[in-house]
Amino acid sequence: MNIFEYLLIISPNEEINRDVMSLKKEFANRYGCKKAAGLTPHITMGNWLQSSYREARIIANIKRFAETVNPFLAQFDGIGKFEPKTIFVDVLNKESFADISRGLRHSSSSLLKKHVAFPSTAHLTIARSMEPEQFEQAWSDYKNEEFKDSCEINGMILLRRPFRKEGYSKFNRIGSFPFEGKRPHVEQLELGF
Repeated sequence: MNIFEYLLIISPNEEINRDVMSLKKEFANRYGCKKAAGLTPHITMGNWLQSSYREARIIANIKRFAETVNPFLAQFDGIGKFEPKTIFVDVLNKESFADISRGLRHSSSSLLKKHVAFPSTAHLTIARSMEPEQFEQAWSDYKNEEFKDSCEINGMILLRRPFRKEGYSKFNRIGSFPFEGKRPHVEQLELGF
């Protein structure tokens, strides 16, 4: 049975992507952060390991949930850190993303029982897995750097890659889920009498 790693993300608009990618390349070149420029800017909404057995049901579940989410404005404000290895673009309105994480956790609990994370601290990673000296120098240089922007968030993207203990392969897009602001669908049980 094949095991896959799934990554459910929200991507900012092209302009913010371009600006954050520029920062990521700067970190790669200036501080030698190898993992900085490798991944497109995104906000992680879910990450899990699963066989492909339940994939269609999981996708249908995410689609149903996403349809109930209202599009909203994401506000990016400043540079932040998770000590001792990660520097990121901070999200001002984290609660909007935390609400989505809670909704995903609640709606997916019966399908995703193991090895699942629904992060609640929204951010756009610039560099991660930094060495202590890289981190200290980069944080010293960027802690007061201004980054202010905003964009409309109107959906999520599901990525998948084969899980390998010996290394990573590239993620492939397997689904897009627009936010439509619909009322949650409630199924009524039929009584057989």
